[in-house]
This record gives sequence, C-alpha cells and structure tokens, in this order.
Amino acid sequence: MINIPEILVANGTGAFLVLFLLLYRIRIAQTNQFDEKAYNFMLIITFIATINETLSFIIDARPGFIFHILQYISNTISSASSGIIGYCWCLFVEYHIHRNFERIKKKSRILAIPLIIVTILIFINLLGTGIIFDISKENVYTRGPMNFILYIFVFVYYIESIYTVHKAKYDSILVEFFPIYYFIIPCMIGTMIQGFFFGVSTIWLCVAIAFILVYIEIQISISFIDDLSGLYNRKYMNHYLNKLQNNKTKHIYGFMMDINDFKAINDTYGHLKGDYALIQFGIILQHSIDKDSVAIRMGGDEFVIFAKLKSDEEALALKKQIKYNVRQFNIKSKEPFHLSFSIGIAKFNGKNTDAFLSAMDDSMYEAKNMHRLMQ
Repeated sequence: MINIPEILVANGTGAFLVLFLLLYRIRIAQTNQFDEKAYNFMLIITFIATINETLSFIIDARPGFIFHILQYISNTISSASSGIIGYCWCLFVEYHIHRNFERIKKKSRILAIPLIIVTILIFINLLGTGIIFDISKENVYTRGPMNFILYIFVFVYYIESIYTVHKAKYDSILVEFFPIYYFIIPCMIGTMIQGFFFGVSTIWLCVAIAFILVYIEIQISISFIDDLSGLYNRKYMNHYLNKLQNNKTKHIYGFMMDINDFKAINDTYGHLKGDYALIQFGIILQHSIDKDSVAIRMGGDEFVIFAKLKSDEEALALKKQIKYNVRQFNIKSKEPFHLSFSIGIAKFNGKNTDAFLSAMDDSMYEAKNMHRLMQ
C-alpha cells in the first residue's frame, strides 16, 4: 500500500536538502573543476528524481490517458536516475582522488557499460514488454521481472567506487578522509528498504542525506591539506601526533626534511619557481612512501614523513629512496634549479610526541649544519 503522507514528507525533505546544498554551492563556487561540476550535476538529478518519484506515487491508479502517459514518463525517469547517480558518483570519486582528466575519459567508457545496458532495458520496456515495470489499464504501477537489475547495477557502481578509494590508499594517495562510506551506506540502506518494501520512499531522502554528509566531510578534509603541495599540512600533523600519543603506537619513524638553499631558488628564479620546487619535492616524497606512511608539509620548505617501519635499516632504506628520487628529478628535470635537502630521523618511543618532534628537529639541523660546512 502506498503511503502518500510519508512519501511527501520523505521526498519533500530530500528535495529541500539537495536544493539548499546546490544553491549554497553555486553561491560560494570558487573552482570550475570536473568533480565540482559532477557533484552539482548529481544534486540536480537527485532533485529532479525526488520530485518525479513523488509525482509517480501521487498519480498511481488515477484513471485517464494523460495519467497513463505520465506514469510511463515518470517511472522511466525513476528507473534511469539511480544508474545516472551511480555513474556520476564513480567519475566524481575518480577525479577527486587523481585529478587526471585523461583517466576520467578512459574510465568513463568502462563505467558507461552498466548505464548503457540499463538504457537498452528501459527502451525495451517502453515497447510494452514490462520487463522493468508495467502500468496496467487502471494505471497501477508494478515492478517487472528484471527490475532487480537496476539495483544490481547501482550496487556495482558503489562497489567500484569503494575499490577506487582503497586502491588509491594502497598506492599512497591521500584518501584518509575521503567520505566514501558516508555516501555508500545511506544510499544502500535507502535502496534496500525501498527495494524490499514497495509503497515507501526512502532512496532519494537517503541520497540527499549522503550528499550532505559527503560535503561536510570533504570540507573537513580540505582543512588538513596543504594548498600548495597537496600534501597533509601542520594541522594534520598535530592530529596524527595526537593519535600516536593516545594509542601509544610503536615502530613509527619520523623524517624531518628541509630543502637546502631554498631562499636562493626564490631570490634567483622567482617565487613561482620556488613554489614549483616545493610542489615537486612534495610529489617526490609522496612517490617515495607506501600506504602505511604519510608525507606532510609543515610550512615553508620544511617537510615531514611519518612511516611505520620494522627497523632502523628500513628507515635508512627510505632515506636512500628519497635521495635517489631527488637525484632522478635533478637528472630528468629541465628546471634551472636542482633540489637537495637535509634530513633528520628519529624513532617514536611510544610515549612523548614532543620529544619525538624535538629529536627529528635536532637530527635535521645537524644534517643542515653539515651541508653548510661542506659548501
């Protein structure tokens, strides 16, 4: 039995939430990146789908040719909307993590396969086969025998986005705060409830809540990212050290680094080249570590790596890897400057993070003084 009051409240709330978020994002928009466009597009689709689904429930079983046509149109839109959201969500996740439009173009073709299949099935349904849904002579909606495929493909998109995030984490890309489950869990709950209990409307309210949660979490995550280098910032370092202090974690090594003669790069080649040097050094550090390590720009030309390692030998191996990657940059780069750095290493004793930082700092400045003496 269709519960119209519940549907009006649920979908009305969902429509209000996504419309409010969409208007707010348009008002404060600062970039024109692909992920920003994809996110706003998903909000628009969600708003349309929410209004459309409400209409389909209201006109269900109302007699008349016009209502019969409207039922077909509205339920066709509803059948396609979830797949479109799933497809766009995967593209949003991919670009938000990798910031590479070429990857998007390649992956979009593969991700489009389920959506194309759904489109074909919907077209076949419009021929009167009723494989996805059927509208009776009394204008009553019923699900078709292949309606479940729509849900399967949506879940395929959700699973693919989870894989993308975990693969990025394995590849040492900054995704610790990416709110993948803040989106997936509400959407799956809403989809399963509505899938099992016909006549209730939970999908689009849950999708709206998911988008609100994702937006909040992304704003929080941005506060932990350094604008220039794309690495974690000092605020995140404090967060990381607090976790170390509270969990009494052992086998953590800290590597504090300072770019040698950075002032000379700025003075000789200008601040744009200086910024580029910082960005490239950050990329080198990110490519030098594994998924159990984090690279941080403390500020200026100072960087830190925290790495979970088993021994001093592994710490020395990581130091050598960073130096090797810097040498490779200097050999291959056509920039007028060469990068070099001083590095200090310390091991966390599981007790005092202040002493841990001081030990890294002291070790780094010893290396810095050695560099100056050798000039």
